[in-house]
Amino acid sequence: MTNAEVLERLEGVADLVKWELRFFGDGPEADVVDIVVSALRLTLENPDASMEDVARTQGTSLGEMRTWWKWNV
Repeated sequence: MTNAEVLERLEGVADLVKWELRFFGDGPEADVVDIVVSALRLTLENPDASMEDVARTQGTSLGEMRTWWKWNV
């Protein structure tokens, strides 16, 4: 399976999870699912990518991202 095929399947699975669990719109649950998809996409391209790199693909920093769910401890 190619990286493109893996990503296509993952995006389909992410949509399935969000639909079945009713994670509609831009809620925090849907955001986490989308971040996992972004993390896989980035690490397929660059296995050494960090979570900070993933945050940058979302247009933010890891510190800011953590505040979205009050994870900044």
